[in-house]
Amino acid sequence: MSFNLDSLFIEWRRIVPTGVPNPKNAYHLTLLKEICLSKGISTEIVDSVMLVLEAEEKPLDDREKEKADKMGLKWKGKGYGKESEKGISHKNVDGKLVAVDGDEEKKEPSGDKITPNEFESDPDKGGGYLSKDKKDDIESKDEKPKGTSTKSFQPGTVKKNLEYVDKANEIAEKQENPDIKKAMGVLNDNWKKFVNAKTEEEKIEAVESMVDYGLIERNQFSKKTAGKIYISSNAAGIPYKHFMGVSGTGNAVTEDMNRIIRENGLEVNMRNNSADRALADLSGKHNEAGVVALLDSSEENQKQYEELRKKYQELGNDDSEAHEQNKTAVELIKKSLPEGSKVTKSIQVGGIGGSKLMDLYGIDEKVDPTDMLVVYDDKDGNEQTMKISAKIYSNPNDITMKNSGTKSAGRTYLGEAIGAPIDAKLQEMRDRNNYQEDGLEKNEQDIRKRAFREEYVQEFGAGMKKLAETEQGQEQLVQMWKDVHGCGHDVHTLIVNKKTGESQIKKPEHYCDPKPPFDIKYDGGKVVINLETQTDEYVQIDCKTEMNSSPKLLFKHKVKKG
Repeated sequence: MSFNLDSLFIEWRRIVPTGVPNPKNAYHLTLLKEICLSKGISTEIVDSVMLVLEAEEKPLDDREKEKADKMGLKWKGKGYGKESEKGISHKNVDGKLVAVDGDEEKKEPSGDKITPNEFESDPDKGGGYLSKDKKDDIESKDEKPKGTSTKSFQPGTVKKNLEYVDKANEIAEKQENPDIKKAMGVLNDNWKKFVNAKTEEEKIEAVESMVDYGLIERNQFSKKTAGKIYISSNAAGIPYKHFMGVSGTGNAVTEDMNRIIRENGLEVNMRNNSADRALADLSGKHNEAGVVALLDSSEENQKQYEELRKKYQELGNDDSEAHEQNKTAVELIKKSLPEGSKVTKSIQVGGIGGSKLMDLYGIDEKVDPTDMLVVYDDKDGNEQTMKISAKIYSNPNDITMKNSGTKSAGRTYLGEAIGAPIDAKLQEMRDRNNYQEDGLEKNEQDIRKRAFREEYVQEFGAGMKKLAETEQGQEQLVQMWKDVHGCGHDVHTLIVNKKTGESQIKKPEHYCDPKPPFDIKYDGGKVVINLETQTDEYVQIDCKTEMNSSPKLLFKHKVKKG
């Protein structure tokens, strides 16, 4: 279809308030778009032109972008300003954030981007602002999303990611395997949910869903890889860099996903990289061994800690920060001891396990989460022992309290009547979904792992729901809660925030006063014991599959964000 560019420009010049069209003014661009659409120009062509015009603005450099975020400034078409205030306070000058004077801040029109509720989009009505009465009427009907507000992505970024989703949906439609097709659907739906999210809670939910299905993976976090999120082989057929942009180095969306993962302590599978997996495992051991060695500098403790520090460094990491965090934790432990006490010995027991742990120290690992023992003389010279469960996480509101084998988990946590039948089905489920079979390709392996996890957790969750129906069953769930938290075994909980270095120590009774009734929820790969009617705390149960050992249950204590 042909059209006259000169006539378009004349019409554009006529309709803009200043009489001089400005391609960097969002309002002027909106007017141009309406003129084009009214002339019958296709939406695809118009959108392409708009993207080119909008992209001419040089982006802020990283330091200036961070500065804008800290000041709470949002892009408003002509410059930056606070969302709650009228006008702009800063401009983007060659990638730098520059303050504007007070007079310019109040000029009209401000150049702010206008929303669909503020603009008359019907070409037959000639475009322009809605009347104040109509605008107020519409705005009064709009409800702000419930939750913590979050930073929205630029329209171009959203558009590009929705194109990724559309392409991934095309791939999914051609997939014959129902399990993979389901996984792709979860991935695509939640990626779309993430890029369109208005609240932090929506973003967290989207990422958690993808994590639960094992759909995304990451590398060891560093400044160079901060934006990398990989699609796992659970969504076989979608290239692993599909959502990472043309360069494959990540983009604003994957970088924000990484932020959500780090800030909420989500346990995301490392990409198939032995060094990454080794580092994740070594982090907790480094903390335990370091605290023990700094409390008790015996030759054995020092040797063990030095070996771990060496391994940590061999993986290309500077362990000085982790060492300082261990020192901070040690000082906290010393302050927690009765006044006048003196540490005489410290022992790391977390890695001993099994009958040996029981024989040496009388610790039953099924219900006692002790990782280290601190032996001390009190002010009267009497020998005492502090038992400590050590936790090191990026998010202290999401920590794994217990790691239990599944062989007898039903009996241990749900009681004989309901738990024994679940234990009896375990081997049958493992045989049916044999993910440890020799010669399997990783794709098939992952499919079988997920099928087993979902089947087992569904059985476990059904047992918990049955318990929740009776008063006696609720008492069994209370006992389960206490066993998961080590209640009754006089165990302190040491929590180290590896992101901030802050340490805290919880007394043995801290987690041990749950108030039934419990609400049990099952959602795909996890079960939740919920106390949200009384508090913001709950326990989430996940099943973890490993290639060289039996499956395990992870019991996570979580606290909802306020």
